[in-house]
Amino acid sequence: MIAVPRAQLRRPLLSSVLHILSVLFVFDLVFAVTSRSLFSACASLALVGLVAAVSNAKYESLREPFVFTDLSLFSQLFSHPRLYLPFLSVGKVVAIGAGIVLVIAGFIVERPVLPGSRALVWLAAVLPFALAFPVAARLPLTLDPYVDQCRNGFFAVFVAYLLNGLRPATFRRFREVVAAGPFATGKPIRCPDVILIQSESFFDARRLGDEVAPELFRRFDDARREAVWHGEITVPAWGANTMRTEFAVLTGTESFSLGYARFYPYAFVRNKIASLASWFGRCGYDTVAIHPYYADFFGRDRVFPLLGFARFLDIRHFASASRAGPYVADASVAEAIVAELEAADDDRPRFVFAMTMENHGPLHLEQVLPGESSSRHTLGEHASWRDLTAYLRHIENADAMIGRLLDHLRTSDRETVVCFYGDHVPALPHVFEKLGVNPQHSDYFIWRNYGADAPERRNLAAEELGAALLRVVQDHGNRAEQPHASEKAT
Repeated sequence: MIAVPRAQLRRPLLSSVLHILSVLFVFDLVFAVTSRSLFSACASLALVGLVAAVSNAKYESLREPFVFTDLSLFSQLFSHPRLYLPFLSVGKVVAIGAGIVLVIAGFIVERPVLPGSRALVWLAAVLPFALAFPVAARLPLTLDPYVDQCRNGFFAVFVAYLLNGLRPATFRRFREVVAAGPFATGKPIRCPDVILIQSESFFDARRLGDEVAPELFRRFDDARREAVWHGEITVPAWGANTMRTEFAVLTGTESFSLGYARFYPYAFVRNKIASLASWFGRCGYDTVAIHPYYADFFGRDRVFPLLGFARFLDIRHFASASRAGPYVADASVAEAIVAELEAADDDRPRFVFAMTMENHGPLHLEQVLPGESSSRHTLGEHASWRDLTAYLRHIENADAMIGRLLDHLRTSDRETVVCFYGDHVPALPHVFEKLGVNPQHSDYFIWRNYGADAPERRNLAAEELGAALLRVVQDHGNRAEQPHASEKAT
């Protein structure tokens, strides 16, 4: 009952059975290793409490409970602690620390009891584990963690997702779905350079209310007025889990179709799969990914070659780049994109997928100086708005990045298509609650420096964005006869 969202008291029989079997398995396993019954009982309860506490911290920030694929990110807790540890409150850290101390003390104090048969002890551990599999398979689940937890309880759902998600059928379904993606065939009629930008936590924050300064989005508005398509984009992530949106855009696969793989699709990529990068690579493009962070984050260093990227410029490429807060500035990413385009062979177009990092939280760790808020919103200097001020400061830089890049392309003699989108809304639940809003959608535009047409507003899902981009790339119709942006500028 400590996990949020709270589960109903009366739960389905199968969920109660699965919970009991799971705790019993942990107890039997610890007892088989330590031969300490009291310690094993305390350790079992402590483990459930620990996972529940971590789940509560995640839910408080991201509105999603802890799920089994989050275990794959456990190593990143130590390699990139700034991205995770600040979301644990002092109270949770103290409680976790105290629990660990008590469990260790219990191990030292309790004397081991030598069992009569080691084989029977291990059999007692294997039996609940074996029984848990068929129970988990029969538990009715929606794969909406909130709904499932409210119905079945946190630990039963966590274990059911874990056991069902690791079944061979989950991997088979993943392979079948991605194999049917839209980027396995086709070639462009013309071959412009293509830039795809995933902007960290970007969305049109003016939807929060009139308090947000509209001039923060001046260059974004310019881009939309000149764009072929623009609108809101429905993404399969909220506040974090960038890789879900990233995978949907790059592969054109709808998140819910992936089954249990939807929570961390990169963990299920084991072979080459069709993507935007492989599509452009097959068409003769040089495919490069740019991300001013560590290549192993989300396992991109392993996954991106399987998606068809020939090169990956990570944090090492930005060793001397300027920072905005703790991360590489969006301005530096814009310069890296321009440098890639200028270095391109005239006979070989470029597909550049750039992921920004500047606006990545935790925002509450950033310093906000007195007076900074007034140029970005009219809500005042109260501490409750500091995270919003920090966020809008980075939005201002993202807007400048758009302007810098499109200004360069307007004078370039290379035909270029730019697709810009936000991966998810920022993790600002307390700000949104105080404003009485609940933003869900990000924003996008598809722009090019050749052809001309009235911009068309279309709201899309993340998995539809790649196909929309290819449609603009392949569309030559009347626009092919119209002047290049550099010609219009003269």
